Amino acid sequence: MGMGQIRHALRAYATEGHPPQAILSRLDRHLTTVQPGATVTLCVILVDHRSDTLHIANAGHLPPLLRAPDGTTAYDTEHGPLLGLGLPHPPAHQVTAPPGTLLLLVTDGLIERRHEDLRTSLASLADVTGEDSADLEETCTRLLQRLSPDGNDDVALMAVRLNPATTA
Repeated sequence: MGMGQIRHALRAYATEGHPPQAILSRLDRHLTTVQPGATVTLCVILVDHRSDTLHIANAGHLPPLLRAPDGTTAYDTEHGPLLGLGLPHPPAHQVTAPPGTLLLLVTDGLIERRHEDLRTSLASLADVTGEDSADLEETCTRLLQRLSPDGNDDVALMAVRLNPATTA
């Protein structure tokens, strides 16, 4: 079993309309049944555009970073256990994100460095993200250039502008 199977199961559970906590619980059950002993980190975020609310369920993954329209950055550090341990997952918690907020999720390959404290790496990520521009592709390019992954792990990042203001 590999990450591909987890991604397919994740997609199936999300398509069925399960809330974030239920997705994590189902994936945990799937993983403990199909490949006992394997663990996975995952953060599932449901974006409710009608209310500017994020429903975040994090199973041991790096915390999502939010950059408010005023330029301030903050990590959402609430999380539950990794998937594959057979432990209960806390309910998704809600975070209000005003229109124009940048939501950023990254894998550890982008920021973790041997012999560097993870808090230092997370601070660097927040600093570079705080220099936000309106263009998401430009933001992602800047992150990849300034944080220069060391090549020891896969790198993935996802940047989403939430409910951007529209012009009439």
